[in-house]
Amino acid sequence: MELQRIQLSNQAPLFGLCPAASNRINTIFMSTYFAGGTLGTFLSGAAWAHFGWPGVVAAGALLSAASLSLTLLSGK
Repeated sequence: MELQRIQLSNQAPLFGLCPAASNRINTIFMSTYFAGGTLGTFLSGAAWAHFGWPGVVAAGALLSAASLSLTLLSGK
């Protein structure tokens, strides 16, 4: 249930951009959401296979830093 609330809070601002294109916006959002989850799973699995828990933690820290950087550079 909590994840649904988080997902809806992430989607809500996007639907305000162009209400007439809500289906297309949702398709892009869900495709990007899936691709991000897939990439995170792949990277954490590869990190685990090569470096164990320290590698998984490092991969998580790098992905978090990349997300923070994108947020700061976007000016939001």
